[in-house]
Amino acid sequence: MKFATKLTLAAALTACGLATAAKAGTIQVVSAGDEFAAAHPRRAAKAAGGDFHATMDRVFGAGQWRQTSGYRTQAQEDDLRRQGAGTVAPGRTSLHSVGGPGSPGAYDAVVDNLSLESAAAKLRRVGGGFSRVVAEGAHGSQGAHLHIELTSSSAGASGGL
Repeated sequence: MKFATKLTLAAALTACGLATAAKAGTIQVVSAGDEFAAAHPRRAAKAAGGDFHATMDRVFGAGQWRQTSGYRTQAQEDDLRRQGAGTVAPGRTSLHSVGGPGSPGAYDAVVDNLSLESAAAKLRRVGGGFSRVVAEGAHGSQGAHLHIELTSSSAGASGGL
């Protein structure tokens, strides 16, 4: 008898709780990870492209340089190979093809009123988030340019320009 009474009481309380929850609206499911992130905000990560452009403006002056290439799809990289460009050997991944359109692993740029060698040397001296700066001659449909690899991508590709 005591068991039946407890069971009836538990059922009644459960029904009242469900009725109260139903009156209050839908139940909100919250992820513990979302709660943690809200309680412990981190600095927003900057896109590598933003750092690249800011550094180039700082070193050479705004409007004194132009980006000639950034992210490339694998199809674009293959097209450059077919044109005879001295990019990356087949089977290798170019740093241009690492990342995405907003944050590639490498950029190509041209600096106005400076030789490629002088611009590369100046960029190397100043430093920044670059692991490699190379003055490259024309290849494929590309004219002579600086090839600039970003530090954050240097470990992510299997070699190349």
